[in-house]
Amino acid sequence: MRITKLHLSNFRNYMDETIEPGDGVNLFVGPNGQGKSAILEAAYVLTTSKSHRTAKDSDLIRIGSDWARILAEVDRVEREEVILELTLSRNEKKTVRINRVKHEKVGDIVGQLNTVIFSSADLEMVKSDPSHRRRFMNLEISQVSPQYIYALGRYKRVLEQRNSVLKEAKFGSVNMKALEVWDEQLVNYGSIMIEKRMVFLRRLSEMAEPIYSRLAGGSEVMEADYHPSFELGDPKSIEEIKEIFHKAVINARENDLARRTTTRGPHRDDISFKVNGMEVRSFGSQGQQRSVALAVKLAEIELLEDMIGETPVALLDDVGAELDEYRRQQVFDLVVGRCQALVTATSLRELPEQVVELSQVFNVSAGTVEKT
Repeated sequence: MRITKLHLSNFRNYMDETIEPGDGVNLFVGPNGQGKSAILEAAYVLTTSKSHRTAKDSDLIRIGSDWARILAEVDRVEREEVILELTLSRNEKKTVRINRVKHEKVGDIVGQLNTVIFSSADLEMVKSDPSHRRRFMNLEISQVSPQYIYALGRYKRVLEQRNSVLKEAKFGSVNMKALEVWDEQLVNYGSIMIEKRMVFLRRLSEMAEPIYSRLAGGSEVMEADYHPSFELGDPKSIEEIKEIFHKAVINARENDLARRTTTRGPHRDDISFKVNGMEVRSFGSQGQQRSVALAVKLAEIELLEDMIGETPVALLDDVGAELDEYRRQQVFDLVVGRCQALVTATSLRELPEQVVELSQVFNVSAGTVEKT
């Protein structure tokens, strides 16, 4: 899979710019604040319909403009070539077009272009609060599972409705029949999410473990475990998940009423990253945390390739500055010659010489991009 053309209109500091990346490694070089990261961000927005840098779509629109547009032509091995277009507006909802056809659901664009992004925010996935890890699962699983996207959207709506009913307890009356209806839907959609998360984390862990071992020189063992918000065990089917989840929701009802919020479900899930049996978030060194984050990202490339039948596009944001020489080399060893990569750097000196020699280089300055 590769991006053959990327056009940015009023996106971040770009007014009207077209970029044509090559098949292999593409280096975008320039001082900080010139728009290098925005190129990678644009590709990621087309992947997930969301930015990894901000929760506000308005931040993506060029100052002085009311709208922004990202358009990409994508060459795919297992599927036909596709043209993706996403438009943002300060006054209206964002819209998407796939092969020039407007789609009512913005989520339809998810999974059309598959990417894996490496950035300074990766460390937050390991060391920060559980919401970062849930977001990671949601975004990555959504790339390969339309069923997950649908279940996630419905689950969020059901959760909101159930919490509204629970808040009525503040006034001394609760519609128990309505609560039971929302309980059933919560379990139905949540169980789909739980099953997908279990499979995803199991496969990701299997692929990340040997990568981490290589990064650590073979002296440490890493594992990633899925931690649902209730005791799940090892269910053999989605029906078993539903049964266990339903019991957990019923058992937590009194507590939910007291707290006036839903305390069981995928919105409370977490991932536990461990090295030699110790929780990395609490007890790991900065080096161990970085290696875990990197191993997970590198494993993600392998997992997506395994699931979709072709390599995703790698988006490497300032890895030269973020990683030491050994970890940096490990990233490029996996990426070079395997998948298309868009890489940012303030200087070519930050990158391995052999990588630079094999790359197309673009100079980025004040929202303009020139191929050297």
